[in-house]
Formats: sequence, C-alpha cells, structure tokens
Amino acid sequence: MSEKTHRRSGPERWSRWERPKSSKGRRPGRLLTAFKALVLLVIVAVTGYGMLDVNLVGDERMLPFAAGILALLFITLFVRSFYADVPAAGWVLVGLMGALVAVKGLSMLWTVSEAETIKETLRSSMYLATFLMSLAALSSWRQVWPLVDMVCLIVAGVAGYGLLQKIEPLRYPVASLDGVRVDSTLGYSNTAAVVLAMGAVLALARMARMRGVVFRGVYAALLLAFLAALYLTVSRGGIGSLAVGLALLLVLANNRLQTVANLLLVALPGAWLWWSSRGLEGLLQQGASEEQMAAAGDAFGERLAVALVAAFALQAGYAFLVNRYELLPPGRRLLGGVFAATGAAAVVAAGIFVAGQYGGVSRAYQELASNPNQTQNVAQRLASLSIGFREDYWRVAWEEWMEHPLTGTGAGTFTYTWFRERPVTTGVKQVHNLYLEQGTETGVFAFAALVGFAGLLLGHTVRAAWRSGARNERRMLLSGLACALAVYLLSSAFEWHWYIPPSTLLFFFLAGVAVKVASRTDWPEPGEGGGSGRG
Repeated sequence: MSEKTHRRSGPERWSRWERPKSSKGRRPGRLLTAFKALVLLVIVAVTGYGMLDVNLVGDERMLPFAAGILALLFITLFVRSFYADVPAAGWVLVGLMGALVAVKGLSMLWTVSEAETIKETLRSSMYLATFLMSLAALSSWRQVWPLVDMVCLIVAGVAGYGLLQKIEPLRYPVASLDGVRVDSTLGYSNTAAVVLAMGAVLALARMARMRGVVFRGVYAALLLAFLAALYLTVSRGGIGSLAVGLALLLVLANNRLQTVANLLLVALPGAWLWWSSRGLEGLLQQGASEEQMAAAGDAFGERLAVALVAAFALQAGYAFLVNRYELLPPGRRLLGGVFAATGAAAVVAAGIFVAGQYGGVSRAYQELASNPNQTQNVAQRLASLSIGFREDYWRVAWEEWMEHPLTGTGAGTFTYTWFRERPVTTGVKQVHNLYLEQGTETGVFAFAALVGFAGLLLGHTVRAAWRSGARNERRMLLSGLACALAVYLLSSAFEWHWYIPPSTLLFFFLAGVAVKVASRTDWPEPGEGGGSGRG
C-alpha cells in the first residue's frame, strides 16, 4: 500500500469501501449502493405496511408477503457484490437461522400436520431473508439514523391508532378478547406493547444524539405517546420488558445523565396524565356502556393533548439550555447522585405503598399472584404476577418435548399437542414461549439454533456498544439497537410475537442493522465523514 493511500482522510477511506473497483470506473459502485438503499426501503415499507394497514397473522395475508420477500432475496443473489461486505459474525448468525429453517423444513418427514409445517417453514424463511438482506444492504453510516427515524414513525402509527381506540372508542373499537385492552393495528395487545416498547428505547437513544430544539421536542411527544399507548395495552410483559430495556440502555449509553433527564422530562407530564385519568369510568373498565366509553375518551383525549404539549415544551426548553451551556463535571456528578437517590427512593416508596394497600407483605404477595382476570378494572392486571394459563401451556409443551427430544412433533404443530394433552378446555395455537416452542415442535437442534442466534446477536451488539468510545455516536446507536432487540427477545419468552409477522420483521430488520454497525469498526465517526446523525 502506498504512502498516499495511508494518508487518505476518513471520507476518502469510506468512499473507497463504498465503491468497489471495476473496469468501468465508479458507476457500478454507485448503482450498487443505490440498489442496496432501495432494498432497505422496500423492507421498511413492507414492515410498515404490515404493521399499520394489514394484519399479517392470517395465512391468506402472510403468504403473499413471504413470497415477495423471498423473491427479492432471489434477485439480490444475482447482484454482484451485494453480499461482499457481510461481516463474519453476520454469516455465523445467518448460519444459525439457516439451521433453524432447515430443521423446520426437515420436520416435514415426521410432522403431524404438513400444512402447518409448510406455513411455519415459509414464515421462518421470510425472517431469515429479511435479516440477511438488511445485513448486506446497509452500506453507509449516514443511512442508520434515518432508518431509526423511519422505524419510530412506524411505531408512532401503531401508538396513534392505539390511542384513537380510547379517544374514539366507537369509531375505532378494540378487538382484544376483553374489549378493553388496546391492541392497535396488530390485533394482539401484548405484541402491540412490545412494538411500542422497542420504539420507546429507540426514541430515547435517538433524542440523546439530537441538537435541534424542535426535533427533540417532537421526539419527546412521540416518546410520551408510545408510553401512554403502552400503558393502555395493560401488558405486563411489554412494560416489564421495557423496564429491562431502559435499565440496559442506562448501563450501555455513554450519555446517561442526558438520557435520564430526557426520560424524566417525559415522565412528568406522563405521570400527570396517568394520575388525572385514573378515575375515568369507561377507560379501562370492563362492561362500561358506550356513553361511558365516549365520555372517558373525550376527557382522556383532552388531557393527552395537554401532556403532549407539555412534553414538547419541557424538552425544547431543556434542549435550548443544553445547546448553550455545558454542565461541569462536579455538577454532572451531583445531578447523577440526585437521580440515583430519587430512583431508589421511588422504588422503596412504591414497595411500601403496595404493601400498605394490601395490608402487609404476605397479603400483597397473595394478591399479586392471583388471577388478574378476576377484576373488572383491567388496569389492576398490572398489579398481578399471575401468568394465567401459560403454566399449563409450558408444562404440556415440555412433557411433549421430553417424549421427542430430537425431532419434536413438527414445526407449527403445538396446537395439536395441546388439544390432545390439555388439562383445561381453553384452546391455544402457540406455547407462549418462543424458545420452548422450538424444542417441543422441532427438537433440541432447532432450540439450540435459536438460542444460539439470540445469544450471539445480543452478545455481539452489546459488546460492540460497550467497547465503543466514551463519547461516541456509534455507542449510543448500538446501545439503542441492542436494547430494542433485548426487549423483543425477553418478551418472546412469554408471548407468541413470532407468529405476528410485522413485529418479527421489525425485529430482524433491526437485528441486521445492529450486526452491521457492530461489525464495521472501520466506519468513520460522523464528524469524520459519516454523517452527523443529529437532528
């Protein structure tokens, strides 16, 4: 390598990587980059369309989308150098997902339902294709934050429709089983909750890298909308996964003080919204009349509008101060200590309050472990630790897996196992645990492949974030992506998001982006030609 090559600046190094050598000059490199950008946009568009307009749970809707994504994958195989820059870690993850899909396909040899196995194999192949194409198509740092913005806009659509289900309950009726919990466009409250939780951690990470006052205010309002809609899903799994994701974000993020400040500035109007809406009959009460629901919707809508404006104003004012004044290290340490002490005091106070409400610690535990469906106020589900019928699902799935440890019963066939072995009369199609479902349906090898994929994905992304510089744009981005992935993977231990394709397409798209960013340590920082990534 010549001395001139050694002295190339950051943008020149990036330009050389982005435009492969060709006998016809630079034009093929630009065309390849444009095609890759088009592939990313197609994946985002398909995910957004499925999330906002079409519920892809039904087979008649899912199959055409899966065929389209696999057709796009087939086209990319004939595009020269499309997969040339896939990192080694990415290929290992592709191999693990490929092994999972292969085992599902092979289960056709012993499945109890060929139709269900074909559908599940096709569904899993769609996820693998989405991950692989996202991993290969990302070709520039400057694409990443705009892609995160697009994802947040999609989640904003989910949140907006969910809020409309409470503001205009007669025009946008809730389709969940109890008729109260918000399910938005996804048709299932817990999956809507995990999508909103993923959007919340991404929005919080995005805000920390913005300097624009207006954009930060808009993101604060979006974050509050995500949290309000998440509360209205009354999903304990979604809210719990968000709490874990936020804790992980505070561990990984390189700008913890600002992240906590952003969260608190949204939490203040959010707490007021929650407190002022507690007594609204018809908001989260089963059996409420249409008049009660309409009246509660009007009142909630007015208070939500006030809270959104307050979140925007608080964040805009904070951003104005941050852009003009820099807090000295002693002040940062003092504020950090105040935030930590406040958080610890809030946890202790909440514990004392709950114990006092139920008349002691033992009584509180008994109430928390009771069946949440026994109450007419759906919001009281949040105070229960009961897992409902999941314990029965898991026990039946485990016992069936132990009878067929290597093969399982065939991909997508748990519903037959349940109807044969169920101890209660309720019907169900999924185990409500993604990892256990792989074992009971396709055996230990599929289980190991999926667990290996999830572990390597999170480990690789978290490690890359942790090893990034202390004041580094890449670290904040990877922290947000890693936490969004963790939210999905943790929640999947209690739910069946895998069978609601839009949410899982979003997960695998973000996974591909995260692995590419985590692996490309040669990418220049935004100040060195990679784009600012700031609003």
